[in-house]
Amino acid sequence: MKRRGREPMSEDEHRRIPKYSIGVVSKLVGVPPQTLRRYEEAGLLDPARQDGKNRLYSDENLAMLEEIAELAEQGINFVGIRYILHMRQEVVHLQNEVREVRTLLISSQTVHGSQDTVEEA
Repeated sequence: MKRRGREPMSEDEHRRIPKYSIGVVSKLVGVPPQTLRRYEEAGLLDPARQDGKNRLYSDENLAMLEEIAELAEQGINFVGIRYILHMRQEVVHLQNEVREVRTLLISSQTVHGSQDTVEEA
């Protein structure tokens, strides 16, 4: 169903919608609610709050929880996990910047290439 007067929601936007309670997430991920709270206290996760109280998790949060759980199973402490997650986000950010620069470079080459053909004529 399309939203009126707006473009359809992107997949990325859809993944960010908070919709799961802490109890549901606990069952989905197989982690006790108290552990989820500790992850939040440690700065590893930042779920939305409903009415300033109840935590609501998004699909993006679930994916992050899976990463956190994998790293914790490897014996990495919260400080290490936070650092690794930060570095992964930085890599994604830099990859996006590289993509943008490549697009600009290709665009620039296309413009200069068309100018060369005009000058030759």
